Amino acid sequence: MSEQPSYQQAQLLLESNDIFVMPSEVQGIITGLLACGLDIEEKDYLGLLSDVLNDGISFEKTLKQWLSELYTQAVESFSNEQLQFELLLPDEEESLIDQANALVAWVNGFLLGFGLKQKDYGKLSDDVKEVIQDFTEISRLDTHFDETEEDKQALHEVLEYVRVSAMLCFAELGKRESTATTSKTLH
Repeated sequence: MSEQPSYQQAQLLLESNDIFVMPSEVQGIITGLLACGLDIEEKDYLGLLSDVLNDGISFEKTLKQWLSELYTQAVESFSNEQLQFELLLPDEEESLIDQANALVAWVNGFLLGFGLKQKDYGKLSDDVKEVIQDFTEISRLDTHFDETEEDKQALHEVLEYVRVSAMLCFAELGKRESTATTSKTLH
């Protein structure tokens, strides 16, 4: 797998393809799809992303490659036991406002991706329902942060909660297919 472009390079790649969303939102959509049970082997995510981000028009090669790398990276992060999943956000050198806006975009993307695939919220566990409710609140977050240590810490805590919550959703819903396959194989 090639090296991922920086957040700014990813933003330029999206904009050069007339897709005006943040890279964090794109990763959020992919993560939401995976976390609600999209079959990890399935390649339909590109079609879903094309429908959502590009009016159903196929992506050009470079953008498709970046999206595939994002998808593969998320799958690998969710599948490893070290819990190394990281949100795609601007570097810490960027302003807290930029980081907070990207986090809100990520959460909005996650909710969109999750909603595209998850049709029966009544069957979700209380933990996952709470995550969706919390993410809905985070999506309304006031992103005006001052460059203080307290605000940096507050943003970091929200970011960490979002990261862990996405992994919780995947652990509960995203692995359902592989668990069912494994139990059938054992019999």
